[in-house]
Amino acid sequence: MRNPSFEQYISCPHSFSLTANAKYWSAIVNTSYNLDTNFAYHFSYGTILNLDANCFPTYCNICDNDTLDPSLEATVPNNQHFYHNTRTGNGMMFVIMSGSGWAGAVDEARSYLQGRLYHNLTAGQSYCVTFYVVNVNHSQIGCNHLGAYFDDGTIDTGTQCGEPRTEYTPQIITDSIITDTVNWHMIQGSFTATGTERFITIGNFSDSAHTAVTYFNPGGEPYGAYYLIDDVSVIATNATAYAGPGGITSPTGDSVQIGDTTGYLPCYWYAGTIGSGTWALIDSNTAGFKVHPDSSTKYVMVLDVCGHVTTDTATVVVYPLAVSPLSPKGGPMECEVFPNPAGGQVTVAGATGADITICDMAGREILTKQNATGIERMDISGLENGIYLVRVLDVNTKLLVVKKIIKE
Repeated sequence: MRNPSFEQYISCPHSFSLTANAKYWSAIVNTSYNLDTNFAYHFSYGTILNLDANCFPTYCNICDNDTLDPSLEATVPNNQHFYHNTRTGNGMMFVIMSGSGWAGAVDEARSYLQGRLYHNLTAGQSYCVTFYVVNVNHSQIGCNHLGAYFDDGTIDTGTQCGEPRTEYTPQIITDSIITDTVNWHMIQGSFTATGTERFITIGNFSDSAHTAVTYFNPGGEPYGAYYLIDDVSVIATNATAYAGPGGITSPTGDSVQIGDTTGYLPCYWYAGTIGSGTWALIDSNTAGFKVHPDSSTKYVMVLDVCGHVTTDTATVVVYPLAVSPLSPKGGPMECEVFPNPAGGQVTVAGATGADITICDMAGREILTKQNATGIERMDISGLENGIYLVRVLDVNTKLLVVKKIIKE
């Protein structure tokens, strides 16, 4: 899913209905009022005529709050329709799901939010779809049938501005009427792809006769059921947690990437200092990030894909300032460890008189050789495939060289 929590923007939104300012997102209509093509209908900052604002979700972002007018619709957390923070990050979308539109301009107002996937979904593959919604504070109405529809983009060729798109059946839909204006609610489901799906469209595809509504806020705006949307994800149901290979560093060394860099992912990250036996939640909803712990730390990702929970662990080993994690060139001890990757045997050259220890990524010692010769061969055929550390300690100078090898 591209830009799943609306963090990336082409330009900071300054008013309402600037859906396409969020990178890889847009509205589905292709009418004369299209924001991308017909600027004759635009007000300042690229907004469109109030009558046709029902066609477009509104992109909201905290990026320029200091200069924005809170009476408009793009500010976070306060604007004319809500006072609510994003679920994560700085951006979210404001979408009309049901009602009579702006002051009755359209009988059945609907706006549809369309996003781009990284690539076509795989035919026959089951996918878990998740997005989060919260009703806006000033809304008077809550409704059901909030859903997500996947296709090749054909839905984008319609000319119905702000009307229910009943000809399409969303693969993911909720029957719950959501009236909560405080807490984000997860909408989640799974479906099997045909292989043509490249776009996701979020909205209410039912007409008023088939949409259940609840009037819950007598003091709210009577014109429609308005929702904020954040954190959209589309993940193969057989996906598993990936915490990354871990790494080694020192208190003044580089930070280490854990997980990967694909952006949003509905997961939780926990960290615990090795040997402490305690864990703390340190982050969530991200596929990975850089860390720089003060001491050797184990990181655990917990990923829940439509009820299928998996975990993965990465360890970052931190050495004291006096320790060099890389082999020095021209220093008191130069050694080489090869081959890498290795199979049955690994060779350590240039470590005469040193102590050699092979450890796993948690720091546990597995193999040790004291007072090594100039060329020392160590049998690793009995080790499981994975990543290991080769520590070479010069017992005289106390210089420690650490190498990472892969056993396969």
